[in-house]
Amino acid sequence: MSDTPTVALEPCHSYDLTEVRSALRTALDAVPGVSELFRPAATVLLKPSVVSPRPPDCAVCTHPAIVQAMAEVAHESGCDVIVADQPTYTFVNQPEEALRPTGYFEAVAHLPARILLLGRDGYAPSEVPSPLRLSTVHIARLARDVDVVVNLAKCKTHTQTTLTLALKSMFGAVAPRDRMRVHARGAYDELAAALADCFSALVPQLNVMDAVVAMEGAGPSRGPARHVGAIAASTNAVALDVVTENLVGMTGQVGLTRAAARKGLGPADLAEITITGADLRDLQTPLVPPPRLFRGFPPILGRLAEGLVYIRPDVDPKMCTGCGGCAQACPVGAIRVEGHARVDRARCVECFCCMEACPADAIDVERSFLARLVG
Repeated sequence: MSDTPTVALEPCHSYDLTEVRSALRTALDAVPGVSELFRPAATVLLKPSVVSPRPPDCAVCTHPAIVQAMAEVAHESGCDVIVADQPTYTFVNQPEEALRPTGYFEAVAHLPARILLLGRDGYAPSEVPSPLRLSTVHIARLARDVDVVVNLAKCKTHTQTTLTLALKSMFGAVAPRDRMRVHARGAYDELAAALADCFSALVPQLNVMDAVVAMEGAGPSRGPARHVGAIAASTNAVALDVVTENLVGMTGQVGLTRAAARKGLGPADLAEITITGADLRDLQTPLVPPPRLFRGFPPILGRLAEGLVYIRPDVDPKMCTGCGGCAQACPVGAIRVEGHARVDRARCVECFCCMEACPADAIDVERSFLARLVG
């Protein structure tokens, strides 16, 4: 890792392909070492962020214009291009059914690119370097076997991690059983440390941030879209996340970024990062933070606060289709489907995997009165 990693930040005010291509190529040209990644005949995996397959205008997934522009760059260099992710829930093995809503098939239809599910070839155990919480995680074989991994992240708020950026985006390459194990840890700092361990088991060679339109509020799937107008790129995911935190007004608030920096994966300080292109101050767009538990009560009030201050999943029976995706995604088995999904409050660890998995947007965030006061 360079002592001062570079983050290329470019204005991009719309998903017009001409504008996206220009901004992305300018950013990639400014990042040292990128041109060497795309060698003729190299297999390049483009890993977008697909929490659950949604249309582009929902601001849930990496926009197809970003995927297309990046695929064109790799193809022009003679690379074999694969686009793949593994949504939170998948009932079928056919990527056409699982990923069709994202717009990726149409985006790369003019290229000899393949669209696959990351879990297609199964998962293999990978040792975690300098572990904070996990010594081994299972990583998708497809992601381990390619020559280059390009992480196409989406800038969004996240109810459990504050923001979901480049570091969190790679969680999609982790086996579902490990994802459940990590989410079940519950506590904010515990989750952040475990997520940093997962990232370190498969570090992408290049990271691109889709911050043209972000999500704020109850992310990563229920919040409203917010125009930010930026694309950024870096070979260092931690540096890219630090810059993005600053871009959206949440500097130093993401535990995952700090945990990854403690593992030596990148700098936590903006002063240790070289930013090229646009002036960060010109593009800064504060996002509305997600609702999350207040973590500052004195220990003596801890037990009282635990019962009175909470955020938890709230199922709308009228919107729920009874598909069972939430029950499948729940790491602690707290959901059963009886006509519609029902959450066992005593068992729920408030990880909101169910909200990510719900294809009908039937799960919202319920906040107690005191949580609204202090959150």
